[in-house]
Amino acid sequence: MRILIGGFVAESNAYTPKPAEIQDFVIQKGQDIATRLYVDELAKDEGVELVPSIFAYGGGGGRVEYDTFDYILKQFKKLVKEHAHDIDGMFFFIHGASSVIDLEGNSGDHAIIREIRKIVGPYMPIGMVMDPHGNLSQEQADNCNIIRTFRHSPHTDRKEAHQIVFKAVVDLLKNRRVVHPIYLKMPILLGGERCVSTDEPLVSINKKLDEIESDPRIMCCSYHIGYLRHDDAKCGAAVIVNPYNPEDTEYAKEKAQEIYDFVWERHREFHFTGVADDPVEALTSMIEAEEGPVFLTDSGDNITAGAPGENTFVLHQVLALKEYKDKNILFAMIKDKKLCDDYLALKKVNDKVEFDLGKDDTELSKKIHLTGTLIASGELHNHYHDTNVVGKGYTVKLDNLPVTIIIGDYPVSFAERAQYEWANVDMDAYNFIIVKQGYLYPELKAMAKKYVMSLTDGACMQRTERLVYKQVIRPIYPLDNI
Repeated sequence: MRILIGGFVAESNAYTPKPAEIQDFVIQKGQDIATRLYVDELAKDEGVELVPSIFAYGGGGGRVEYDTFDYILKQFKKLVKEHAHDIDGMFFFIHGASSVIDLEGNSGDHAIIREIRKIVGPYMPIGMVMDPHGNLSQEQADNCNIIRTFRHSPHTDRKEAHQIVFKAVVDLLKNRRVVHPIYLKMPILLGGERCVSTDEPLVSINKKLDEIESDPRIMCCSYHIGYLRHDDAKCGAAVIVNPYNPEDTEYAKEKAQEIYDFVWERHREFHFTGVADDPVEALTSMIEAEEGPVFLTDSGDNITAGAPGENTFVLHQVLALKEYKDKNILFAMIKDKKLCDDYLALKKVNDKVEFDLGKDDTELSKKIHLTGTLIASGELHNHYHDTNVVGKGYTVKLDNLPVTIIIGDYPVSFAERAQYEWANVDMDAYNFIIVKQGYLYPELKAMAKKYVMSLTDGACMQRTERLVYKQVIRPIYPLDNI
């Protein structure tokens, strides 16, 4: 039994001016893909031979350049064509949130599956695991045999979700039958910061999904939060239910409607997780907190959702403070590639430095003149303990202020302790850490005595109601009072 595997990840934020180009993707081929997809050991146990295609990881960023996506798509098609007559099925992680400039239909995720289905015909099994912040359509459901997303946001069940879908593909190959997921679009358009799985209503929704998934007539099911940072007819929430056998299709339709109704009854319960506040109040509450460490997330510049990480707005706020109340503050991080390449890369640790920080293309990234000491330099890595080096960070302690800044040549959201260690930063030396995230990631949340999401402006501005959409289904909550 041979299964072709691969993946494509691009969270395309149309409010980020720089398009995602080929250098913004980490492209893997070979057996490393199996480890990344959490199926290497499982395949051995199941007696499956894995056939790697390509895994293109772009993470969060701007819309994808057409030529960049065209290269990635051609690699997928080339490898599928090479193996179409010696594989039995396919397993992919396709995130679901891409938007490709000048691509018909806009979605790279949909184009990949569409073109693969053209090559292999209607009956070869295709299983796809998705990020819950990805968009779906009836076309995508029709082109796949199995679709399931992670349950949790933050995504603590990635491995489990991948393996559920992989096992379902193996089951289809051992007991051949034609099934397709039941898809229902929901009129809900909310960002991940209002849809955290440790809060209601997702706690109850996920419990409902687990109950339905335990039914032997259902292979798997999921609620897709969707992605909202570009304008597309596919944007928004969805329900997916996969019947186990063809004769279970009508039952799966009933269960899909049951999930739809269950979610809709609770759609006004979605809310910002934890504490969220306007920028002035958010910063004040952290400065006045008695115990540490405390964390503030600059949510409008959330790198994990495609923001550039270049905004200096919160830094200007901090430097304008009259009192710091025994806080030792770390910014993790602010991106300024030109400053890193042209100046900081030429310095040694312990050198005195003086520079202007900020791209200065908007009020949010306004330049600020700084003096200090370079106290560390190190590697930048993406979160989820990704071992790939994506850039370099330079840590500067400012003169005469309890403020230290990691300045990077690549946008990275410091969500895990390992990332600080790779950058040679002792995060325990600071009792107030400012990060470029929306909701606070689990490792940091577990450390925090107190935390707040600052509702800053930027590419990831959190108030959906203030964004402009022309192509999404209407009416849709919360743009319309349904």
